[in-house]
Amino acid sequence: MIGACLSGLPDALAHAIILESAPRHEESLPSPKRLVQRFNSRIEKPLCSVQLVGPRQKTIARLRQEPDTPPDKLAYPLPPLDPGAYQARWKVMAADGHVTEGIVLFTVIAPEPAGKR
Repeated sequence: MIGACLSGLPDALAHAIILESAPRHEESLPSPKRLVQRFNSRIEKPLCSVQLVGPRQKTIARLRQEPDTPPDKLAYPLPPLDPGAYQARWKVMAADGHVTEGIVLFTVIAPEPAGKR
């Protein structure tokens, strides 16, 4: 389906396109321990970055990549996050030199009290 959407746009195939993210875009979940993003092509990891922006547009951290991930994947450990809306602002360079960027939105919800489960 993604291929069908891009068939009329040959230049789009030259860019790294995000295929999966954990947390998923617009997901609500308890504080995640990691941010993982998978792209449609190999990326130049030293030239990639993710900035985590939290509630009230406060920059939480410029994240450091986990070593030893596949060439099409970025993974970052996350600090404990307070409830609220977050943005993972990513910018990557594909192996062919094209730069793409985007935002994954997610919401951290308060964990359920132990007695409520």
